[in-house]
Amino acid sequence: MTEPGAAVPLVAAIETIIAIVPDINPPLEALTRLGFSEVWRDGGGDEHVSCAVSLGDCDLELMAPRDSNGPSYFAGLLRDRPGLTMLSLGTPDIDATVSGFRDRGLRVQDPTFRQGARRKFRFVMAGRSVTPGIRAMITQYEDPSPRTRGSDPMKIKKLDHVVIATADLDNALELWQRNVGLTQDAELDKPLGSGFKVARVPIGESFLELVQPVEEAGRFYEQFRQRGEGLFSISVEVEDLDEAVSHLRANGATVSEPEPSIWPGARVARINQGSTHGVSIQLIERK
Repeated sequence: MTEPGAAVPLVAAIETIIAIVPDINPPLEALTRLGFSEVWRDGGGDEHVSCAVSLGDCDLELMAPRDSNGPSYFAGLLRDRPGLTMLSLGTPDIDATVSGFRDRGLRVQDPTFRQGARRKFRFVMAGRSVTPGIRAMITQYEDPSPRTRGSDPMKIKKLDHVVIATADLDNALELWQRNVGLTQDAELDKPLGSGFKVARVPIGESFLELVQPVEEAGRFYEQFRQRGEGLFSISVEVEDLDEAVSHLRANGATVSEPEPSIWPGARVARINQGSTHGVSIQLIERK
């Protein structure tokens, strides 16, 4: 049963998508060679280093532990689930968000302050019991300055959505609504003959795509069997998909042929993870 007031969203946008990697330099070099603009670097501190490329209205952060075999939190993440690992979800009032979580019976710590590479912010960490299926940072920036975009040969418009794999779609939807106040606006059962069902959960200008395998066959099931629940891929909207694919191929990337998206009125193409050092990125064009 949904608790009173649970439909009020406690977060407003996807600010950053975080990938844990053993070394930030190889994936950063690969992504910038393909046309993604580097927008910041951060020494990180004693435990990690990080940098980011622009996805338009969102950053893709590459984070590496200083000692991948050490006891740090980030080294543990690398051993547990390398690649796409975590979301930073923005809120205009982190104190109200923390109170909202606690009102729902969820355990979260008090906000922590940090001076980042670009901006000051306060944040709390949210585990899978709070943000179902994924780890998340809940973040409020003190200085909401415009994002740096740099050159953009792929003509990226914005982050379209992120894909989150789940073993139980109905339960995940219930928890996202009860815990975070996010509700679905569409659901598809075996779209385009695929072996999964999917629901769309809007957040700001983007959405979460929650996906559950329903057949023990197909590309998604094989990936789910290997990685389990969690953050799977990024989908970035571009102005012209054919032009973006041509640019990527000209710069050495392996990219699938454009094909219809599961969502009406859109086409997609997938960048092979070998071209991005394990970061799963899909391009989408909406008409």
